[in-house]
Amino acid sequence: MELLTPTTDFVFKKIFGDEQNKDLLLDFLNAVLKYKTPIIDLDYEDTILKQEYSTNKFSILDIKATLSNDIKVNVEIQIRDSDDMLKRSLYYWAKNYSADMKKGTFYEDLKSVVCINLLCYNLFNDENLHHKFTLYDKKLKQDYNEDLEIHFLEINKLSLQKSSTRNNSLFDWLNFIKSPHSDSTLKAISRNKKVFKAMEVLTVISGDKEMRELSWRRDMLIIEEASCLNKAKKQGRIEGLKKGRQ
Repeated sequence: MELLTPTTDFVFKKIFGDEQNKDLLLDFLNAVLKYKTPIIDLDYEDTILKQEYSTNKFSILDIKATLSNDIKVNVEIQIRDSDDMLKRSLYYWAKNYSADMKKGTFYEDLKSVVCINLLCYNLFNDENLHHKFTLYDKKLKQDYNEDLEIHFLEINKLSLQKSSTRNNSLFDWLNFIKSPHSDSTLKAISRNKKVFKAMEVLTVISGDKEMRELSWRRDMLIIEEASCLNKAKKQGRIEGLKKGRQ
């Protein structure tokens, strides 16, 4: 049986956004964030994977949760480069940050927000697969506060990493997400119980006829959206050339 691809946001959320698989998301987040005190629990904001999401190309299948340390986390996976990822992630951070500001609340009630973006393309021109951004005073080398934290994980750069950095939990997770059939993932399964469980979950999902159909629909819509964007860009260039010749 051919396994579904975890890079499809529909499949990704089914694996990591299910209450029954909370331990998988916790392990993944601890691998990414590497806090001094490990995250021991979280509360999902939305675990419902509605069928209409698979047929709506404009829906965003991200995972939102509040950690045991009261930090809000947003996890999103992106297959294609939309040319606006930096601005987009900052916008989503701001939207999540301000969501708690309601009438009668105070600024001090705003919670720290961490955005984690898994990218199936290269965003930065270097070999680092993990970039972390915060608010920071370059001159004084001083943090503004810990309320903003944005991560980018470029999984296509896995092969560029030194062998000394490959035997860790984050590397195991990214290999599983990118290519569950790979030799690297097989090694990860043998040493990481959580990745082993994730593979079991993926196998069950892949054997479900309805899930395969919904995942296929989602993939087709993403491809259609990318095609429309490319067409619009080409049309824009053509119009620009026409105006330039006038």
